[in-house]
Amino acid sequence: MTNSWNIELVNLEIYKQIVEHMSESLWIWDNKNNTIYINNVFCKITWYKNEEIIWKNYTVFMDKNSIWNIEKIQKNKKTIKYETKIKTKKWKIIPVLCSWTFTKNWWIVLTISDLSEVESLKQMEINLKNLNKTKDEFISIVWHELRTPLTSIRWYISMILDWDMWDINEQVKKSLKHTYNSSIRLINLVNDVLSIWKIESWKMEYYMKDIKIIEIIDSIYRDIYLEMKSKKINFSLEIDKKLNESFINTDIDKLKQILLNLLTNSLKFTQENWNIILKASKIKNNVRFEVIDNWIWIPEDKLDILFTKFSQVESSMQRQNDTWLGLWLAICKNFINQFGSEIKVISEVWKWSIFYFDLAII
Repeated sequence: MTNSWNIELVNLEIYKQIVEHMSESLWIWDNKNNTIYINNVFCKITWYKNEEIIWKNYTVFMDKNSIWNIEKIQKNKKTIKYETKIKTKKWKIIPVLCSWTFTKNWWIVLTISDLSEVESLKQMEINLKNLNKTKDEFISIVWHELRTPLTSIRWYISMILDWDMWDINEQVKKSLKHTYNSSIRLINLVNDVLSIWKIESWKMEYYMKDIKIIEIIDSIYRDIYLEMKSKKINFSLEIDKKLNESFINTDIDKLKQILLNLLTNSLKFTQENWNIILKASKIKNNVRFEVIDNWIWIPEDKLDILFTKFSQVESSMQRQNDTWLGLWLAICKNFINQFGSEIKVISEVWKWSIFYFDLAII
């Protein structure tokens, strides 16, 4: 008997320690709804002392709506989880989740989790959604307000440069060309920011259609050939003859943007009389597009971050203070992923850098 009694005392002490140090609040009522036990956690969240709660009816600590709902629960006498609210000593109403259990003599045992942090997170989520909406509206407005005047500036400068009504001083012409190129870079930057915003807000639209591979390459060649020629770059095409009658299903505008971005970046850093190649090869049932140059050599330890938004990677043969990349590779990567493929890069010092990706032939 003595051993049995000692074991019961030990168990009782263990239970007491568990109850007093559990992370949830514990609140027990008798069959008249009066408090007969609370643990320390309940005191902490309500700011009451133990003696201020014991033998008090639960209605003292609940608002009217909560009391009405609790009365319905008690009639059912089921073990359930229920979300309600408790009044603290400081008149603050806190949301809680109660797990209700009824004992044999109809005492009520409540295990209570404080939902204040959850409510705070919900409010934070609402605030972030509102902030994101404001950001979207701001970007949309800025994009429109910036691109419209920039487009006008570019158009007027090009018109002056093409005008044959009078001769333009060479120094003035040089300045106008520089201004024209700067306006194009600004327009491209604004478009890149808009593209990133559309991608991240899931607003980018894709218009897929079947198109002949050779037509895509011809179009890109026409778009960039004069710029290559003006900078005295040896630009060439290498097209597998097996692709002459092949089609792919793609968004033509986005595919052209990808390839022109890759070519433009190679052009930016390649010196006069060096080579840039646009290559298309048939590999099994895919076409592999490659942009190859023999000037930009990227350190091997930097290859992993090339496609990260706002990454800045210095080329081993970089000229002046230009830095690599920004948004465009992140945009290209996203577009190519949407096409069900992946962009990759190979870079070997003193030889070449190759950006490539595969698309399925239909």
